[in-house]
Amino acid sequence: MYHYSIFRHSVGNYNVPFCLQSTSKPLVYALVQEELNQETVHQYVGHEPSGITFNAISLDPANKPHNPMINAGAILTCSLLKQNMNLADRFDYVTKMFKRLTGGEYLAFNNAVFLSERETADRTFALGYYMRENKCFPEGTNLMETLDFYFQLCSIEVDCDSASVVAATLANGGCVLQQGTRCFLPTQYEILYR
Repeated sequence: MYHYSIFRHSVGNYNVPFCLQSTSKPLVYALVQEELNQETVHQYVGHEPSGITFNAISLDPANKPHNPMINAGAILTCSLLKQNMNLADRFDYVTKMFKRLTGGEYLAFNNAVFLSERETADRTFALGYYMRENKCFPEGTNLMETLDFYFQLCSIEVDCDSASVVAATLANGGCVLQQGTRCFLPTQYEILYR
């Protein structure tokens, strides 16, 4: 293990919490690739640019979401992650993994944002039903649980300090600089940078 001396310069409201929202997408994508592998993940979701808006109700010609970074693809990757666990255990697994990515720094859950997301997510629900109609999900997927999981992951909070550690961890091949511990194998998430 390598330990690095880390220097950080923070200015302004760097310790004010904010929700991950769509920045959770590449993290979940990396987790599901680590669990399953690229080939399995890409049987369900593409990896090409879509040229469409992030929340478009659209699939590629193979009836798959275009990529994991748009809402359709992010919902699909949520459905793949730890399929054999119940919703509470899946959320617990992801928060523990995200906490590892932050090097143990600030990570929380904003229940008010989660409830608001779920209450106002008509388009996301429509997208989920559209994908279910087109048989995008793995067999046995519970759509409502998958959407709740997606909303939960968007409602995880970090601050600028902890988010900077996550970014540095990804940039360092999945290794947390402060601790010298590995969260991801580089080969499993290299596709994030293609």
